Amino acid sequence: MRPLIGITASTREKDGSISHELNDRYVQAVWRSGGLPILLPAGEPERAMTLAQRLDGIILSGGRDIPPDFYGEPPHPNTDTDDAMRRRTEFEVALVRAMAESGKPILGICLGCQLLNVAFGGTLIQDIPSECPDALPHRREQSFVTHTVRVVRPSLLAEWLRLDGEGEIVVASSHHQAVKVVGKGLRAVAYAPDGIVEAVEAADGKPIVGVQWHPEAQQDEPHAQRLFDAFVRTCAGE
Repeated sequence: MRPLIGITASTREKDGSISHELNDRYVQAVWRSGGLPILLPAGEPERAMTLAQRLDGIILSGGRDIPPDFYGEPPHPNTDTDDAMRRRTEFEVALVRAMAESGKPILGICLGCQLLNVAFGGTLIQDIPSECPDALPHRREQSFVTHTVRVVRPSLLAEWLRLDGEGEIVVASSHHQAVKVVGKGLRAVAYAPDGIVEAVEAADGKPIVGVQWHPEAQQDEPHAQRLFDAFVRTCAGE
């Protein structure tokens, strides 16, 4: 039986109406790996524990910026957030904590990696170009930037990716924020050549991983499919 994988959705508000959307790449990646994907629209935080009891795992998808007061900082001029993102963040932070308490697997992607870090008490670089002027480009309008990432070994992420050699992969990147202070109970397990944190995972070995890149957009890269395969197998209890 396919494990039930919840995937969080982007939330937007227009003319007083809230809509939820999700790129089909996430859905197809989970299905190819043997999971049963379902959409998780943002709702009341009180729903989190009920969902954690029903789901076998969750994927925190990409999106816009987390309101910085969630990690105790004033907003940067380039931070892209609103009330709909606040609603999404409140829900997903509660969901992360409920899933972690239940021992269920979590995979964060791009914004999802940042959300995971904030849920564990970490902070974010709000705008890489202005705060880290020597950093390499991590985002391009209308397309992905590719760059290498060095994955720390030993780590659960390295196991899931089944890396050999130097532990480097080429990733698809599209973000202007990143992990700054790593959350309590997490550790950084991948870095870009400029030192930007590209992945975090649970320090105690629990199946909680966040990657800053977009594996769902790299269907032809074996390491991207291996990541989803390993995550879904873990959700299935294998």
